[in-house]
Amino acid sequence: MEKGDLLTLVGGLVLVLVIALVMNPHYLSSLSAPAETEPELLSPAAYLAKNPPPPTVSETAVPVVITTPAGPRPDDPPYRIVYTSQPYTYPRFKLPESMSIFGASDIPIRTEESVPFAYITDTRGGLTQYFSVPYPVWVLNTTVIANRTPQYGNFQMVLCYANNGSIIKGEEIFNRGNSHRIVQTSGTDMYLIITTAYIDSFYISLETPRSYYTAFRP
Repeated sequence: MEKGDLLTLVGGLVLVLVIALVMNPHYLSSLSAPAETEPELLSPAAYLAKNPPPPTVSETAVPVVITTPAGPRPDDPPYRIVYTSQPYTYPRFKLPESMSIFGASDIPIRTEESVPFAYITDTRGGLTQYFSVPYPVWVLNTTVIANRTPQYGNFQMVLCYANNGSIIKGEEIFNRGNSHRIVQTSGTDMYLIITTAYIDSFYISLETPRSYYTAFRP
């Protein structure tokens, strides 16, 4: 076969191929596109394992409860003791004739902190209303102020049982100053008889050691 005849044959084949592709373009796409693979059939459990659902958001907010540790109970404010309006109905309404029998002030309790739980303050004397103390040991801490005429100042006080008027403790302060009386009576009604002369004011604080306050407070 001559060389020119061979070229004519090849050219004819190429022309036939081009015409076939033009007339049937799907052959070209079938040659170029990869064959589709059959999809994998998964069980529901396997599908969820491969495609977990997105997390859902609850429509109702869950309240967050914040708790704080319980601390020690704070001290109660001291309550005020006031005078009665019916002193003559009490079993005793006068002071003893001599106050010297009560002697000097007791030594203050300094082994621990004292906690005030009640008080009475005034410028004049009188008889207080009945009151009760829950602490086995407590103190009458009295302060007398007499700045105008300190040389004439005088303060007298006795603590009495409400049932019969017998005296538990007593004290007398001349001029001005401070005095302590340690009391070991609790759980019963009591009252104070107080007289004053030429003083500006007085303040009696009822106090108990911290250990008794913690153990016996109501």
